Amino acid sequence: MKHNGYGSRLLAFVLAPLLFPQSRVVLSHLPILSEAEPGWRGTVDGPDPLRLLVLGDSTAAGVGVDDNTYGLAGNLAREFGAVLGRGIEWTVIARSGATTGEVRNFFLGLSTRSEFDLIFVSTGVNDVMHLRTTAAFTADLALILEGLEAASPSGTIFLAGIPRMEHFTSLPDPLGTILGARAYRLNAGAHRVLERHPRVVHVPPWPIGTPGFFARDDFHPSALGYAAWAKKAVGYWQRRRSPRQSG
Repeated sequence: MKHNGYGSRLLAFVLAPLLFPQSRVVLSHLPILSEAEPGWRGTVDGPDPLRLLVLGDSTAAGVGVDDNTYGLAGNLAREFGAVLGRGIEWTVIARSGATTGEVRNFFLGLSTRSEFDLIFVSTGVNDVMHLRTTAAFTADLALILEGLEAASPSGTIFLAGIPRMEHFTSLPDPLGTILGARAYRLNAGAHRVLERHPRVVHVPPWPIGTPGFFARDDFHPSALGYAAWAKKAVGYWQRRRSPRQSG
């Protein structure tokens, strides 16, 4: 298989007699983790608060931690607050297991009822797991971004890169290699979508090399993992915007 991921979906179907039993064994051994509590809203104290939306799948919903304060939303809020010197009012609209199509169908309407200053979209892993085509993924992603931009024209939108799934210890070969190749293809498709959305920031994938990154299921981030991910994403954005600020 080429490194660019071409042929990964076809190969998955060819190897289906091997991969499907392997995936069933893997999934049966993964601990089932709940979405984070206590809810879908929170605040970080500070002046002139900004409105942050975290939209998407299980990582947006905080699977892997018990409290969303220590999930993706809470960590992003603290990082943005520290960088911008502002308070943050965060909202989560997400569901564990949601594909990009399901995010578009079920959550885009909710996400566009209010205007947000910062929007962080985490989606794509479930598209990989379901072997959705790149065309289907990118079509749904484009509609999500168009809707968010129309509803929050002054907001900054962040799209999380899909993680390097071939490096998940919970995914043995050849399953992990094929899913990693699919993730590569979908990330490449996302880059093409973002050519038409230059204001959207495509932040790097999860820093899975961080010690203690994964929760006990070895699939979702832990509290340490979410903190490292948020710090990397906001730091990446800050480095990109600093030259423009100083010019």
